[in-house]
Amino acid sequence: MAMRINRDITAFDTSRRAKESKDVRDSRHLAWIRTLPSVVSGRLGCEAAHISFADRRFGKPERARGRKAGDDWVLPLTAEEHRTGPEAQHRTGKEREWWESRGIDATTLATRLWAVSGDTEAAIRIINQAKLMAAEMRRHWKAGPA
Repeated sequence: MAMRINRDITAFDTSRRAKESKDVRDSRHLAWIRTLPSVVSGRLGCEAAHISFADRRFGKPERARGRKAGDDWVLPLTAEEHRTGPEAQHRTGKEREWWESRGIDATTLATRLWAVSGDTEAAIRIINQAKLMAAEMRRHWKAGPA
């Protein structure tokens, strides 16, 4: 049976007050994200990778220097993909481009996972769908213009 994490009714509030509030901190969501397969490789044993860049579509501000983004802006990545590998998310210095080069719309995916937080079956469906779309985008890029 799927478990859902209950949140305050204002969790998805787009009002000015919500935008001015502090970043979301949710240790249960982070722990759950770590149980999911990587959105890049599909491997297990993940870390919760915070998304730092801004995205106007979701009212997501860029993180302040020296601060992590809110815990609602995380995706599962293996340690190698996140921090330790030669082409890890943290090593590139160009996070948005890192996600785009893999065909992943990071903020949309994080928003979708936040919406189903605690429901592992739904999350795996969302991740698999995103991976299929990413693979299709990479095939399209390799094929070049028609």
